[in-house]
Amino acid sequence: MKKLTTLVLTAVMCLGIFAGTALAGEEKESFTVGYNYFGPASYALLALANNSEAAIAYMGDTANGVSDNYQIEQIIADVENMCNAGCDGIIIWLPVEALYTTVGDICARYQVPFVLNDKVPQDPEILASLQENPYYIGGVAPANAVYGEKIAEYALEQGYMTTLIATSTIGDPSDTPRLEKFVEVYEAGGGEVIDTLYCETTEDGAQKIENSLIINDPDFIYGTGSDWGVAGVNALNNAQLDDLPILTSGLDSQALDYEVQGKIEMINGDFWIAGYFSAILMEAYLHGNQILDADGNVPLIDDIMPFEVKPEQFDLYKAIFLDNTPYSQEETEALVNGTYDDFVNAVHSYNLEERAAAKVADGTIDASLAEAAGISLD
Repeated sequence: MKKLTTLVLTAVMCLGIFAGTALAGEEKESFTVGYNYFGPASYALLALANNSEAAIAYMGDTANGVSDNYQIEQIIADVENMCNAGCDGIIIWLPVEALYTTVGDICARYQVPFVLNDKVPQDPEILASLQENPYYIGGVAPANAVYGEKIAEYALEQGYMTTLIATSTIGDPSDTPRLEKFVEVYEAGGGEVIDTLYCETTEDGAQKIENSLIINDPDFIYGTGSDWGVAGVNALNNAQLDDLPILTSGLDSQALDYEVQGKIEMINGDFWIAGYFSAILMEAYLHGNQILDADGNVPLIDDIMPFEVKPEQFDLYKAIFLDNTPYSQEETEALVNGTYDDFVNAVHSYNLEERAAAKVADGTIDASLAEAAGISLD
């Protein structure tokens, strides 16, 4: 009897989601898409949200953003509130793996499709449970391990053999892979990690770094996220030190400004573009063109590659990402109405050079700006 009930429930849910797709493609002209962001004080979180909003707006839909006020326990209530508010779909950012199944169950109960944004689970059991949820339509995240790998390689090339690391709390789905890969590559190359600091806020990070520098003398500081790179600069200012290199991941405008000033030596990141690509998955689904691979599976993309922005490239970066949206309305519409291969190719080709070429081609920026940044458009 239990098995029969499960089969009936699954059938009803599937009918519901297929009906939703049909409704998206034939009756409704516009949709409301909900998304959460952990809190309003982080540049990274707001950039992620803004990228989602851009894709939603380009498709003529309404974005409904909700701040979790930096409270993990509030995320569940915010998801339920978005469902109750009539959101047609939800773009969800989750900082801990234990929440994925809970959020998936809520969305299934309300029959609201959801896509994972910027952070995806690593646990195979959680991934399997998501794949069985008919309201789960995919996830998009960076290649976080590569961030750490590139920083480690750069540090070793410079001859920096000891480091102090500032990172997020233990288990963060973004910073933990960066940290682990960095340590693996750095120590394999002869480097030594003399202190690892787990931080909650930029202020907390600055204080912990400053305290660590009292007893440690590293060759450089690595901030696994831009909040921690900025924290490093603040700590050095407080300690009246100005000759310690800082390397960081995350293209925060403040961090980039510090790089131009010479206070941060190297930055890599992807401008939190997962917010845009996750919104593309949601918009495609709502507008009747759900993106699926050749086997009919929803996409789980976790390999958006980081790129480095050098000081001389800041003006180009600003013109593409800060003064404009990274992708145009035309490009957004093409991806929403395109194929799985179109989507994956867009994700895998994304970098500073590719975006510069696209913006020059559509007249958004002048070719001279790319050339001044050392980028050839041939």
